[in-house]
Amino acid sequence: MIHRLTDNNGPYDTILFDMDGTLIESGPGIMKAVRHMFGKMGITETDEARIQAFIGPPIIHHLKNVYGLSDADAHAAYGHYRAYYDANGILECGLYPGIEGVLRTLKESGKTLYVATSKPEEQAHRMLKRTGVLDFFTRIFGAVHLEGVYTKDEVLVRATTQLGGTPPHAVMIGDRSHDILGGQHVGLDTIGVLYGYGSYDEFKEAGCDMIAERPSDLLSLLMEEDR
Repeated sequence: MIHRLTDNNGPYDTILFDMDGTLIESGPGIMKAVRHMFGKMGITETDEARIQAFIGPPIIHHLKNVYGLSDADAHAAYGHYRAYYDANGILECGLYPGIEGVLRTLKESGKTLYVATSKPEEQAHRMLKRTGVLDFFTRIFGAVHLEGVYTKDEVLVRATTQLGGTPPHAVMIGDRSHDILGGQHVGLDTIGVLYGYGSYDEFKEAGCDMIAERPSDLLSLLMEEDR
């Protein structure tokens, strides 16, 4: 089912996808890495919803903003997270059912596809290659910590700057409010997906333009021609 919340309804030539929770079901690996990180840092967390909340946002920022860690402690914790995730968690993922077909159809129809993720770019490349969909994308934009690029806003500012500005007829697709707010920040229309980790109310509150309940609904939105 499709929900249209504004008058911004395409058509679209350029499509930017979030990765975790939108293209790839990466939750199990991320949550195992978070539990490993907490164990190493001596942090007790029994609320599964709070552990799940690490899926999507930058880990370091989340640790500082939600758990009150200092910058030094947040970076130390992230080191433990990366140690597990790079060795194991990155393998504990897979494409959402139907996503590969959606990407293939969009690419074959002439759409230009990008990924915009707050995961480090190297991780994103590895995951997209492992799941067999890397070649559908013209470019992968991710976090670049050495350049101070962490959040979805920062990733999208860097992406649109390197693309020479916000592309016309472009849309950002993601499963959490920070994807929607990040897209709005650089002048993109937005689509939220409900098969990931977000909710209808979260998207509505963020001012999302459209909501897709299933991957197949994305084609109904993105393949529409001028009406």
